[in-house]
Amino acid sequence: MDNEFIRPYNYFGNKKRDTIYQLSDFYTMFYFSYIKDNYGRDENFWTNSVNLPLRRSWAGYTFELLCLHHLEQIRKSIGIYAVQCETSAWFSKGEEGKRGAQIDLLIDRRDRVINICEMKYSINEFTIDSEYDKSLRNKIQVFRDETKTRKALHLTMITTYGVKKNMYSNSVQSQVVLDDLFA
Repeated sequence: MDNEFIRPYNYFGNKKRDTIYQLSDFYTMFYFSYIKDNYGRDENFWTNSVNLPLRRSWAGYTFELLCLHHLEQIRKSIGIYAVQCETSAWFSKGEEGKRGAQIDLLIDRRDRVINICEMKYSINEFTIDSEYDKSLRNKIQVFRDETKTRKALHLTMITTYGVKKNMYSNSVQSQVVLDDLFA
């Protein structure tokens, strides 16, 4: 785990101009979300905001950052620790009539496989529904089309408690849960 306050996050294909910079300090993120604008207004703000979109958004973003701080454990959990890998992010703005896509974590492996990792915070098992399944398929297809990769693409879900089995969960080739990040 690096201890940088702001970390550079490589863009797939290593284009230096497309480097993404991300705030990587957990307390600072918490401060800007909950303390800075609330100081002295509501001493129970944290408890009272349990079901607010602001708190769910913060929890999701913080979970993603937690995952990015535990790449070694993710690789161990999906059984590719000994395989040479590069990690990066990728996005497409989309074009007229074409949807864009964003992938927060790609694990580009030396064995000609790319794990497309989706990180989702949930208070229960994460359920992939019809709409989310379409979104996942779009991400994979747009990535394949725009990067022209010939590597195999494996969908990896990184969630707090796993993915609930249903008719849409079969496209998931590997899973990592919160406990795996601390193993």
